[in-house]
Amino acid sequence: MKRNSMTPHHYLLGTSGAKLRKCCSSLTVFFLTLCILHLLSSSATAQTTTSTIEGTVTDANGAVVAGAEVKVSGTALATERSATTDAEGFYRLTALPAGTYTLTVSHAGFATSTANIEVTLNRVLSFDVQVKVGNVGEVVNVSADEQPLLEPNASSTGATVTPRQITEFPVNGRNYLDLLQLVPGVAINRQSVGDNSNPVLGERSGNNNFMIDGQPNKDTVNGGPAAQFNQETIAQFQVLTTGYKAEFGQASGATVNVITKSGGKGFHGVGSLFHRNEVFDGVNSLDLTKKDPFRLRRFDYSLALGGPVIKDRVFFFGSSERITENRQLDFKFPSTGNAVVDGLLHAQEDPLNNLTRTFETRNFFKLDEQLGRHHLTEELNYTNQAIREFSPLSAAGGLPSTRNDSGARHLLLGFADTMLLGEQSSPWVVTLRGAYRGEPSDSRPTHPSAGAGTLFVPFSSNCTLATCLIVGDLPRPSFG
Repeated sequence: MKRNSMTPHHYLLGTSGAKLRKCCSSLTVFFLTLCILHLLSSSATAQTTTSTIEGTVTDANGAVVAGAEVKVSGTALATERSATTDAEGFYRLTALPAGTYTLTVSHAGFATSTANIEVTLNRVLSFDVQVKVGNVGEVVNVSADEQPLLEPNASSTGATVTPRQITEFPVNGRNYLDLLQLVPGVAINRQSVGDNSNPVLGERSGNNNFMIDGQPNKDTVNGGPAAQFNQETIAQFQVLTTGYKAEFGQASGATVNVITKSGGKGFHGVGSLFHRNEVFDGVNSLDLTKKDPFRLRRFDYSLALGGPVIKDRVFFFGSSERITENRQLDFKFPSTGNAVVDGLLHAQEDPLNNLTRTFETRNFFKLDEQLGRHHLTEELNYTNQAIREFSPLSAAGGLPSTRNDSGARHLLLGFADTMLLGEQSSPWVVTLRGAYRGEPSDSRPTHPSAGAGTLFVPFSSNCTLATCLIVGDLPRPSFG
């Protein structure tokens, strides 16, 4: 649709009040119409968190079967879609949340065919069904393994990390994003932040985009996800590396499309406790003279529960996780070759060389409502992290007197309404989303009483370029 140019403001200002109100009313209706048409035209295909099953129904001779009823019902949520095959035997079932479905095909004179299909997010699956002549009430089970679930029209490359992989694969630290390593072309560097933390196909991490249930979750300053999520909260996620559709956008690197769990028809919960201790760690083979073991004590415990609030209508899911960690920084005082200087350095820094302590809480709650042809979701995610005695590893050499205390809180409130408009067999899918994000943070010196930070320069100016490169030079501290 070509947008008409607006009437110049000089003309509007010159009209009477009644005409002005009439013009404003007309413009309001015009722009609302444009918005609705835009939503209808874009949302019919832009399903970033749901999927579509389509295919052709034929008989044993290969002839198409028109007028067959095709229905899918979800085993978890009360999700049900139905369609009727057209004159070419084609059907399409849209707006299906990720999960396992039972597909049923029925037609007069044919036996009813059923199949169980596992649907992952953001896919258009092609599943053809061949029905057999049979009596009324006869049921034929069709295995989805007999026919591969094809996606012939997909131009994107990447992979989907399934619920089974998230549940069963060992992840050090319980960070679900470590499973990005299952996707070809993705590298993970947990020792770095920002542009080097998770590059994809050579792209910087800041060029990647992160989404959670269709909502933006990208840290536009440092790269990576803005809000962290409890691993028990994540249902599955998709990593698109190249060729993805325009509805994702805002990324020249990868798009990490994450969806969270929902409550089901029955009550299901899980509790977990993970513990790490230096007793089970090996000794650094390069430091055999070290008497005290490297200190690491980490506790990670979580609870999750989901189920129905109103049968087949309203469902809930919630989870909570608490992480505490005490970690000894592997910091060693280098020798400057001067016993007096070394003594001053130890006397000042030893009392400040404490354990790094981390405290983090992650809470999540979600409601799903099936109201007629509307699927409503409301979710809340809140994380609170505090780090004490953190070494910034800056030009100051990471001395204990330069360590920082930091805190960060992330609040994400999200709302979505997926509507099916038009005919039941071939509806328009319209999704409206809104979100609020709050991300206050602070950082301050751990030891402000230490005064100006003590600098530790690895090389002094007492050597030439050649001697520094070949034989090095003794480090030089500069006391604050």
